[in-house]
Formats: sequence, structure tokens, C-alpha cells
Amino acid sequence: MEEEILRKLEKRLANGEISEDTYKKIKARYEKQEKMSQEEFDDEEDEMESEEIPVDVGGKTKRVSLSGASKSSDVNCGYFSSSGASRIEGYLKADEAKISGATKVEGDAHIGELSSSGSFKVEGTTEAKNMSLSGASKFEGKVKAKQIKSMGSSKFEAPVEVDEFSSSGALKIESDVNAKTFTATGAFKIEGTLKAHEIMLKPGGDCNIKHIKGGDVLVESGAGSGLFSMFKKGTLTVETITGDKIYLENTRAKTVEGDEVKIGPGCKVGTVRGKNVKVHESASVDKKENL
Repeated sequence: MEEEILRKLEKRLANGEISEDTYKKIKARYEKQEKMSQEEFDDEEDEMESEEIPVDVGGKTKRVSLSGASKSSDVNCGYFSSSGASRIEGYLKADEAKISGATKVEGDAHIGELSSSGSFKVEGTTEAKNMSLSGASKFEGKVKAKQIKSMGSSKFEAPVEVDEFSSSGALKIESDVNAKTFTATGAFKIEGTLKAHEIMLKPGGDCNIKHIKGGDVLVESGAGSGLFSMFKKGTLTVETITGDKIYLENTRAKTVEGDEVKIGPGCKVGTVRGKNVKVHESASVDKKENL
């Protein structure tokens, strides 16, 4: 075997780009040949890069691709992709991750840019810069991100901390949400407290949030989009709403409190407290108090 070829293989093995088994197989293959041209080696190198096999990496590698039924332990890489049924029995660390199959991470996930159009599940905590979710996603641990775009079916079982959150599919959050801006169109349910500087909601069907705390709170009714176009009007049910400027349509609430409050068409509210309160003629308010 030529020394240059051997050095390249050993370097890739040391960097974690190939497993020891793969190294041994390729080395044995070359040992059967008396001579190998650089062109042939480059062809073999391309084959190695496209070979998608389970990996077990300790240091950071450039690229990890999984397809078919795959299993690996801790993964630390620049780019991660999965197009099959993959399971990571540990953490996933990646600058960029693209999920188009069914992938489960049994540990924590630390990802720069996440794009998931398949089935993605994280059992530990998740930290990311940007998350684009258009498939079926489930996060069992806490989630912290700069931006989350949910266009599919997303479920969060623990608190979510994010700068910008937008949802246009089916969203369920079983805990609290702390954001700068929060926008939801379609079907959504939040079992904890939604807290954000700007909140814009357009329910598709019957939607629920336990508590809302915001600066500007806007709830509009209307036809849903996409899968929720069958709903002519959406209704939001919430226990309490607190904010600075509040405008509501088709909202059921026990208590609404803010500086400027407009109770719009189709609302049913128990108690409204505000410095400046306006109630639409079609709305129902049991008690009105001035702050």
C-alpha cells in the first residue's frame, strides 16, 4: 500500500471520520493490490464519504449521515443528517442538523440550525439557535432557542424559552412559555403560562391557554389556514389575561386586566379590569372594574 494512502486513512480514523472496522476493511482491500493510482483512491474516498453507517464519535467530526435502521452513541459533528430510522443513545451536538426520517435522541441535543421534516424526538434538554419543524416533533426536556418555527405537529412537555416563536400547525405545550414574540395560527394548547412582549393568536377551532401575560395581546378569530381551513371561526379559552394593550375576539376568559382593553365580538368574560375599557355590543362581560 502506498504510504500516502495509508496516512490519509489513519488521519481519517484519528479524526473520527471513519470507524476502526471501516479502516481495517479498506486497508485490507488495498493490501491485496500491488499498486493503486491516485485517481482510484479518490474514487474510493468518495465512496467512503457517502457510506452511511452507525457511528460512535468522541471528538467532533465534520459530517455524520445516517440512513436506514441506524444506531449510534454520542454524536458531535458539524453537519448531521438522518433519512431513516435512527437512534442516538446519548447526546447530539451539531452545528447544523437535517432530519427527514424518524430520529430519536435519548440524551440532550445542542444544535445550531435544526430543520426537521420527519419524526424527531429528544428525551433530554434541547438548545438551538433556529428550529424549523415541519414534521412531527416531540421534546420531553426543556427547550431553549433563539427562534422556533413550528409548521407541523409539535409537542413540548417542559418549559420553553425562546426569543421568537411562531406556529401554524398543531401545537401542544404542557408547561410554560417565555418569549419575546409569540405567534400562533391554527390549533394550539398551552397548559401553563404564556408570557411574551408581543402575543398574536388566531385560533383554528377550539384552542386553550391557561394563563396569558404580555405587553401587547391580540386575539383574532377567522378561518384557519392549511389543515385548519375547515374552521370558520376559532375560539380561545383562557383563565386569565394580563397585559398593557389587549384586543380580543371570540375569547372565553375568567379575568382580563390591562391598561387599554378592547373586548371584541364574540367574547364572554367574567371580570374586566382596565384604565380604558371598551366592550363590543355583541360581547358579554359580567363585571367591569376601573383601575
